[in-house]
Amino acid sequence: MSDKNASYGGVALAALLLLSGGAAAAETADTAASPLTVGGAIRFNYIHKSWQDAYPNGFFGLDTARLDVNYDDGTLIGSAQYRYNRFPKGQGDYWQHFLHHGWVGMRFADKSTLHVGLDRNMFGLQPFASNNYYESIAFYTGFEDKYDLGLTYASKPGPVEWQVGFYPRDGGSYGGGSNTASAANRYSYNIVPDDDQQGYGTGQRDHERNTLIGRVAAHLDSEGRNEVGFSALTGAIRNDTRSEGRDTRRNAVAVHYRGGAGPWNVGLEALRYQYKTSHRDDQTYGGLDANSFVMLGGFGYPYPVAAKGDIYIANVSYDLPGKLGPFSGFKLYNDYSVLRKRVAGYKNSVQNVSGMSFSSGKWVFYADFMWGKHHPYLSPDGGGLASTSSQHDGFTRRINLQAGYYF
Repeated sequence: MSDKNASYGGVALAALLLLSGGAAAAETADTAASPLTVGGAIRFNYIHKSWQDAYPNGFFGLDTARLDVNYDDGTLIGSAQYRYNRFPKGQGDYWQHFLHHGWVGMRFADKSTLHVGLDRNMFGLQPFASNNYYESIAFYTGFEDKYDLGLTYASKPGPVEWQVGFYPRDGGSYGGGSNTASAANRYSYNIVPDDDQQGYGTGQRDHERNTLIGRVAAHLDSEGRNEVGFSALTGAIRNDTRSEGRDTRRNAVAVHYRGGAGPWNVGLEALRYQYKTSHRDDQTYGGLDANSFVMLGGFGYPYPVAAKGDIYIANVSYDLPGKLGPFSGFKLYNDYSVLRKRVAGYKNSVQNVSGMSFSSGKWVFYADFMWGKHHPYLSPDGGGLASTSSQHDGFTRRINLQAGYYF
């Protein structure tokens, strides 16, 4: 979540050092500015869930520890991040670790760039479609803050910018965990094989393959603060349990606007997606149509998501000036998103987050109040992004207070 193969991360880092001729590794005290930087973060959360009677006072624990490595000598560029999560009782009582991203690339003379590796998908609002720590419903359906394995090209900066990416593989399970579904040990929510113990036992064995993404954004002012854009995505869905091995497709389009004036900022996005699947009738649960949902997974667990839907996002934020003691950078925000499922009998999912972020030196803080329904992170309705249970029709609430130290 936002600030959302260990061997592959090592390969990416080794390639960076080789490309740089080893100069980055020779950083000394008198070096004015090394192209290699190493950092990280450790974050702690307090969480309260309105539906969790076993923890009436909420719970506190470690959320994330991460290591960041970045390289930029003006021409050669690269970045890698590895994460460890430890979730306390009330949050699943499990740990996991995974490669968040890892890529190497080049910046050309016109300032356009090419990345190769596990990299962010340039789709919709960038870099996030939200202001809060838990992001938007687009994150949980695989359309925000997502990373896949392939190539990404970004045009030179200017009034109109465009990006194109081709990803033969998805975000991958480059890590491990305890009491989790191994295929879902990843940061990005991809279509993943279901799990009999930690999932829904549907027998679906789907994978994302050969994803092509294009995005164009036009800046409406010289500062680039106001922009409108269009994104499109198409890719294959491979079902390993089909004897004929026939791929189906998934498609998505989105339009977005980001802008503001003075301390006010706005982010808007409308997105439509469709997953075409080829499941057997018995690859289901609860008597649902086996092709009315797909299994997505991330952070250790898979869950079902409606195969067709529209996502609408409306965010507004306000930057407060000045300081309060050692604290500054105050931002107030409200992020609203809804998934309208285009599947008969499936109820819409809603997420709204009102909150504030601020900082003090290397510390960053979030205070979020979430409410919504039919959402695996916001209600007891684990399958809420697909079919829903009538017993979970009401709105539920989640409070998140986070302190993170970034170094």
